[in-house]
Amino acid sequence: MRLFAQDLTTDTLQHIAARGLSEAGGPKPLLLRVLVDLFVRRPSHSEDEIQHFAEIAHTILPSATRAEIDHAAMRLCTHPAAPGELLDLLAVRANEGAILLFEKCRRLSTAVLQNAALSGPLAAARAIATRDDLDPGTIALLAARPEREILLALVENEFAPLSANILPQVIARAETDAEIAHALCQRLPHRAEVLGLFLHAARTDRLLMIAAARSRMENTRQDAMLLVPVHPADLEAAAQTGAEAFALHLAKSLELSQELARSMVEDRGGEALIVALRALGLDADVIARLLKLLRDNLTEGQITWWRALCLALSQPLAQTLLQAMMRMNLQTGAHPQLTTDEEQKLPQSLSA
Repeated sequence: MRLFAQDLTTDTLQHIAARGLSEAGGPKPLLLRVLVDLFVRRPSHSEDEIQHFAEIAHTILPSATRAEIDHAAMRLCTHPAAPGELLDLLAVRANEGAILLFEKCRRLSTAVLQNAALSGPLAAARAIATRDDLDPGTIALLAARPEREILLALVENEFAPLSANILPQVIARAETDAEIAHALCQRLPHRAEVLGLFLHAARTDRLLMIAAARSRMENTRQDAMLLVPVHPADLEAAAQTGAEAFALHLAKSLELSQELARSMVEDRGGEALIVALRALGLDADVIARLLKLLRDNLTEGQITWWRALCLALSQPLAQTLLQAMMRMNLQTGAHPQLTTDEEQKLPQSLSA
């Protein structure tokens, strides 16, 4: 076995290499494992050595066990001299080793990656979706897969560009999947197309979405919504009756679906409800009274934060946010609650 002459110290390994290249001799257990372990002992090889290694590996691969194939895939995954054609074969035949190849190996061919992205097992496609070197074609194939785990991994991968052609279909899926919507808002809070997912965003991402919307409004003219005049006393009476009655009154006042109005009232952060109330033109004092009627055990930090948000949201900006949410069919969005210290910092970041 000339290519590994520096590494071989016994006639036994020479015999193993010769037997691997032979068409006779029956099954050859462990040959692939030994061959690969010898190859990876050195970080680089000549072209002749790589070709010789590939020839031996291709010959013994059909008789290798699944465990050997997984071992070979894992050992060769990041080796800079591993033959590309052999890696492609291992990706097709391995189990756990194939997942590692799809996730990390940079020497896999585009054809193998795209074939797995198109119709490969869920675990393989999800692994591909986490790569940091995805091309637009592979991203499009992954985005078209029906499995939500694949799309979620793709959306969470900041190295995978979501082009203008792909983003609409991702948003359409996010409308009915809170986890995907949350991840999309976290990644692209500055994009106008994502604004309608406001209910599913974490509080810090909502601030970024508001800031981006406000920046866009400075350069465009926004038509005001035509709303029926609302009397604060009527809203307060509805809030005293209960959250459901208030949601129905809010839906009628803003011409919202009852589902969206309920989601806003039930929204734990309160920002979506404040957007709706500011869209009606209510001031901070009225909104604070309504929130106290609708929420129990409010802290001073929450009240301070909500007042600051009311002051930062102009009625046209609130209507812009509301109209974006009205265009989407959203369920109640869960998002993390911030501590009192974090709440006290938010008004400053919003007004910056």
